[in-house]
Amino acid sequence: MSDVLVYRLYGEDAESLKQALLTDEVASRANLLFRDAKLLTDREGTYVRVLGTEEQLRRVEELLAGRAVRVEGGELEEVIKKLSEEDERALAGLGGMFGGD
Repeated sequence: MSDVLVYRLYGEDAESLKQALLTDEVASRANLLFRDAKLLTDREGTYVRVLGTEEQLRRVEELLAGRAVRVEGGELEEVIKKLSEEDERALAGLGGMFGGD
């Protein structure tokens, strides 16, 4: 079963944290989605949505502990909603390409 975490990476560490997630043996197996926070919520930084197993989520938390902000509450709801809308628009576009509705 997959669970979801969202973090906001910011500052000079953002790129190195992104690379750490993408190259870690456990964390890199999760579904990692990076988006510019300014485009989604008008906040600074980069959001990373993580879908994965308990082991993968635990490893992501270890890698980001004290170095990124875990998104919660209203901000989390806003980010998840915007990402879902993005997914729906992408799927609608693909449906048109392949003769769907």
